[in-house]
Parts: sequence; C-alpha cells; structure tokens
Amino acid sequence: MKFTFVVCLTLVSCQPEKESEASSTSEEKSSPAHPWDWEPTDSALVKGKQIYLAECAGCHNEGEEGAPALTKSKEWTKRSEQGLTILYDHAINGFNGPDGEMPARGGTPSLTDEEVKIAVRFIVESAK
Repeated sequence: MKFTFVVCLTLVSCQPEKESEASSTSEEKSSPAHPWDWEPTDSALVKGKQIYLAECAGCHNEGEEGAPALTKSKEWTKRSEQGLTILYDHAINGFNGPDGEMPARGGTPSLTDEEVKIAVRFIVESAK
C-alpha cells in the first residue's frame, strides 16, 4: 500500500503545471513546431491563417519555386523591413524578383485585396 502511494505521488509531482490562462490582447505566440501551427487569437489573423492554408501554403510552407518559406524567419524579417505596404503591393499585384516570382494574388484572382492583406499579415506574424 505504501509503495502504491509513493508511486502515485511521484507521478502526480511529475505532471507539468498548467499555464495560467491570462487574457491578453497581444498576438504573442508560442514557438510551435511550424509557423503555420500557430493559433492566433485576433479574428483577422485567424481568417488570414485560413486563407494562407487554402491559397498560400502550397508554395510558402516549404519554399517552392523560389517562394520564401514560412519557416525561414530571417527571410521574412528582411521582407518585413520593407513595410507592409510594399508586401501588400507585391502580394496583390505580383512581383518578379531575383529569387523568384510572386503571382498576383498568389495566383488566385478571386481573392480580394483585403483577403490578400490579412493573409500577408498572418505570414509576417507567424514567421517571427
């Protein structure tokens, strides 16, 4: 009986502590295995993630055809330094650069400007 109690006590003491569920309005993220695993709380970024997964992930998850991979945060930091206005313009209107081409609206003409912008915001935030 004592042995069972000691084993149970040991197992309970080895359990990780629950993280506090503090409400926060910032979009701080933990470090998931992949940037696209990040679960934003901001509703626009949630929509941006949905658009990213449906329309952008095919090229940007792993960096197909010269697309900057979402996993390469240094590449996205460099691009982010240009400012969101430039990134929005390249994503909406297309861009031919030395490393590859970004088709207008990611090759999905049905995306609105706003949808493209929130997908770009998700990419920039998740690549940090």
